[in-house]
Amino acid sequence: MTPKKTADFTAKCRVFRDGDVYQYTFFCDICENGYTTSPVQASGPGEAQALAEAEARLHFNWCRRCRRWVCDEHFNENQMMCTDCAPRICLHCGAEILRGDQFCTRCGTPQYETTKERME
Repeated sequence: MTPKKTADFTAKCRVFRDGDVYQYTFFCDICENGYTTSPVQASGPGEAQALAEAEARLHFNWCRRCRRWVCDEHFNENQMMCTDCAPRICLHCGAEILRGDQFCTRCGTPQYETTKERME
């Protein structure tokens, strides 16, 4: 069985280099929110980028529809997609749902899916 390849990480980044120490700042593919890695000591830029990406991936989410890497603010965790592909909107009343809200503030409808609802 072939190992599963991870999605290419966001190309939106800046790198600062001081000798063999690198520090990367990666940005959300939708907005300018960024994450700066800890300094990485590596033998070359390829190794440094791989180490920095591994650290930064923990702070971004991959949209399974458009394949972009986005910050938590632009990720609909109920749909596992960015908010461009799956806006946070209450399916019951159409109100906008803020990140992290489990219930609609307008109608009170739960905004998470249970295992039973996914299977139906």
